[in-house]
Amino acid sequence: MKLYRTELDNGITKKLFDIDVKQFQFDDLNFYEKLIQCKLTAEQNSSGYYISGTLKIPFEQTCDRCLTSFQDLKNTDFKFLFTDKNELLQDDSDDIIYLSKDKHEIDFKSIFSEIIFLEKQIKSLCKEDCRGLCYHCGTNLNDGICGCPIDKTKDNLWEELKILKGK
Repeated sequence: MKLYRTELDNGITKKLFDIDVKQFQFDDLNFYEKLIQCKLTAEQNSSGYYISGTLKIPFEQTCDRCLTSFQDLKNTDFKFLFTDKNELLQDDSDDIIYLSKDKHEIDFKSIFSEIIFLEKQIKSLCKEDCRGLCYHCGTNLNDGICGCPIDKTKDNLWEELKILKGK
């Protein structure tokens, strides 16, 4: 997605954009829709251009406990300042981005790529109380009890270490 400086000069208020997910090349990210929705606002002031908005990211996830696929819509807010003021660039903030005076357009692809990549959860769960899979037969325990005999050794896995530690 690109915006021209003339658009930023005029200002943008909650403009909706649809961004094709094919623009983003991620090996381990999947989406359940073909578009990411972006609502963007741009304001110009003496420091530069303040850009803010929201991305609606339609992640297709796989639960780490039960291996079920599920849809996870993330609404992610963002704020940036595009500026050519060196005194503002001295700050180590990731939210301040250099924009030279002779550049006539801004490509948001790399910025949005970072946002999308960082929104992907490290541990994906289909629901907070996901029970996972039976460690013996592999049945999804969210669908019901599998019928495997209860193995008491699971509760005693750490007994040997407790003995070594002296407890």
